[in-house]
Amino acid sequence: MVKKLFLVQFFLGLATAFLFISSLTLFLSAFEINLLPRVYMLAACLLLGVNYLYARLEERLAPENLLKVIITLSATSLIIYWVCISFISSPWLSLLLAVWNMVIYMVVGYAFWGMAAVLFNVRESKRLFSIVGAGDIPAKLLGYFSVSVLVPVIAVKNLIWVSVAAFLVTYFLLHKYSHSANFKANQQHGSPAGPTSHAHGVVAEKSVVKRFFYNQLIFVISLWSLLAYCIFSIIDFTFLAEIKNHYQNEHELATFIGIFFALGRFLAIFIKTVFSSRVIARLGLANALLVTPFLLLLIIAYLFFSEAGLRTHLYTFGGMVLLAEILKSTIQEPVFFILFQPLNPHIRLKGHLIAKGYTLPFALLGVGLFLTLYLQQHAHVSIPYVVQLLAVLLVLWALSVPLIKKEYRDTLVSALKKGYFSETEMFLNDAKVIDTLLQKIKIAKPVEIIHALNLLERADYPKFNLLLLEQLDNSAPEVKEYVLSRIIQNNISEALPLIKKHLETSADSQVRVSLQKAIFYLSDSLPQDLLATAQLLDSKSKRAALVGLLQRNETQINQLVQQELITLANSYHPDDRLLVCQVIMETRMGIFSPVLATLLRDDNPTVFNNALEAVGRVKDYSLFPEAFKLAAEKKAYNALAIALLEYGDGIFAARNLPAELPDRNLKELLVKAAGKIKGEHSTRFLLQLLTTGHSKHIDNLLIEALWAKKTKTPDEESRHQIGFWIENKLSQSQLKTFYFKQLAFCKEAALLQTALHSEIKQDLTALLKGLALLYDRSQLDRIIQLYQLGNQHKISNAIEMLELLLPKKYFLQVNNLIELLQDINNGVPVVLPIKATLTADNIVQEILLQNKAGCNAWTKSVALYEVPKLRNQLIPAHVINQEPAPGDVLFRETQQYVLSVLT
Repeated sequence: MVKKLFLVQFFLGLATAFLFISSLTLFLSAFEINLLPRVYMLAACLLLGVNYLYARLEERLAPENLLKVIITLSATSLIIYWVCISFISSPWLSLLLAVWNMVIYMVVGYAFWGMAAVLFNVRESKRLFSIVGAGDIPAKLLGYFSVSVLVPVIAVKNLIWVSVAAFLVTYFLLHKYSHSANFKANQQHGSPAGPTSHAHGVVAEKSVVKRFFYNQLIFVISLWSLLAYCIFSIIDFTFLAEIKNHYQNEHELATFIGIFFALGRFLAIFIKTVFSSRVIARLGLANALLVTPFLLLLIIAYLFFSEAGLRTHLYTFGGMVLLAEILKSTIQEPVFFILFQPLNPHIRLKGHLIAKGYTLPFALLGVGLFLTLYLQQHAHVSIPYVVQLLAVLLVLWALSVPLIKKEYRDTLVSALKKGYFSETEMFLNDAKVIDTLLQKIKIAKPVEIIHALNLLERADYPKFNLLLLEQLDNSAPEVKEYVLSRIIQNNISEALPLIKKHLETSADSQVRVSLQKAIFYLSDSLPQDLLATAQLLDSKSKRAALVGLLQRNETQINQLVQQELITLANSYHPDDRLLVCQVIMETRMGIFSPVLATLLRDDNPTVFNNALEAVGRVKDYSLFPEAFKLAAEKKAYNALAIALLEYGDGIFAARNLPAELPDRNLKELLVKAAGKIKGEHSTRFLLQLLTTGHSKHIDNLLIEALWAKKTKTPDEESRHQIGFWIENKLSQSQLKTFYFKQLAFCKEAALLQTALHSEIKQDLTALLKGLALLYDRSQLDRIIQLYQLGNQHKISNAIEMLELLLPKKYFLQVNNLIELLQDINNGVPVVLPIKATLTADNIVQEILLQNKAGCNAWTKSVALYEVPKLRNQLIPAHVINQEPAPGDVLFRETQQYVLSVLT
């Protein structure tokens, strides 16, 4: 796609180069330079009319078809002009061509870039627009040099046919490319279709800026563009005035202009090599926009402080013209169009037309009127006066760049946001709403019935209790269970007879359990009788009965049930002891410390794990030291993790945790649990661990946990430690990237390369999370979300925002990781590093021994697994026989496999 656009730009550049020289030569040879300001004003009026027609065509045609129409009209108009100038002898035709040259140059320019803008997203534009825009450099180099050869052979007016031929070739290329599959695929995500959001709403309520410019970003770019065109127009006029003073003959003018601008193309090639797309990316969009005003200010300063002669003025202003034109094609225009990319495609194309098509006429009109009035008072334009005027305009131009940067960032933020419209507020007291909910209960699905019952209860529906009793007959078990839970919660004692009746007929075991619980909760029998009845039930029903009794929260009943639980806790049957744990967990009552203390000493793993979870569920801090110690001894890490989550934030208070955590697994477990819990204690625990220094693996978990908690790092020490982790992680990621590229053509190590690819993706996510702790959290979280969704168009906008949020030292390295992963996903061939290379066996040894890249256990095991495939490489035995990390079962098993294969 880039190659195709480059060729289109090449032939468009060739066409406009010959048209520029022929129109300029014919005008300067026929008229005095003082008439040029009127050409500016005439071109401005004509451009306004052409822009209106262009806008209408843009609404009706796809971008590539619009460019075809513009090319066809341009070529046709030039043929008509040539016929007129060949048969009609009038100097005013030269003036008309000078005006028409400006119109064609502008319209062709924003038709081409409008097409390019909808083919690429913002990140692709940033990388590729500079390459595409360079297509006119060799074209104009060829065109300008050809003039000096062609003019002695053919008349200047016949150069128009070269422009026509170039336009026809461009049309042929466009017609060919527009039918290719990849051209259509690229266009689909960006072509403007349908009305835009600005068409909705009341126009009278909009600000002036939004009414005429659609977007604040377009407005500030238009101001910047207006200043640019004013500056370029004044420089062009001054240069052309100097040319007119030195050359009068038509052939001399054409030859000088051709050779002069051809030499400028060589300068363009040099500048293009310096200001490549990657250099522009490194500078940032705002800094790239400052390049042109800065360099022009240097030339202005030279003119201001030197005593240059007339010929020096000619070449100095000529240099400014060349520099302005070159920087315009290599930096200004690519960056200019990139700035519009966060906008939706329709507004984007509107912005192109406004910021280029409408600002140029006003700039030409203003400069033309100013020069006309000035020349009426003075014989010629004073160079010192022009220098002072340009200095002021250049300073204003540079000062407008921060405004663009601000609006560009705001537009990116807006592009990243998603709009949600949630109508969550219900008018529950409205009769129609109540009636709707009652109808739902009769015909809806179980989940909708439950939702309707919930809303009716919140609305204080007067017949709600009766409605609940009716729903006991509902065939859906989940509805029955919900109804029974609400009967217990609301203590609806009149439901007891009906519940007993359902218990006799119900066949669903889970529903029967819920019915038992409700019966023992609502029953008015004596506590002793109820307990005696419960003891006769099966295990599930007994559990439900005991829970129902405890939910009454009556002192006498609590004491009786506690005695029963103590008895069951000392039972020889594990099922009885397990039942005690389940009752305590379900009721969450903190009156069972003696019972739990007994259960924590249970030798049955299932009972112990449930007891550990129950300790956390009832938040019994007095039992935690013993529970923690026993869990560590029995390596009951999963149960301990559940218990920690049940305890919540309070368990991470310093008084509750052990002073030393020698077991790495326990430390990891605490970190992961703290990351899932909200609260100050758990946050303080994580930050304290972060600043005391730990293994790289623990540090990775700490960053993940702090991010998961949405932590705002409160102190400088924590920020410093996170920054240190980010730099270390970036260094590791770069080394993994280096390994990945080195293994690109080693088929034997394909599995290791895949593992490294996976690690690079994980590192990128981890880095973004770490950076979110230091910088704009909300925006970085949104970027992480978009990256994980994998939407390439939105990712490009997200990366642009990333560049604005992060320091350059971080962004450039993160961006390299993103671009590598995108290239891998898109099937772009891997480019090998130019610097030192490593063989596959060197990489395996580095991963297994030093592991400077911080590869995880899986990648290390994969590296070891690859050893037999690399038999032609010499890998020392100690690399294979190294002692695995504690608990690394995968590595040990892989090691045994490799040794068996090699021996």
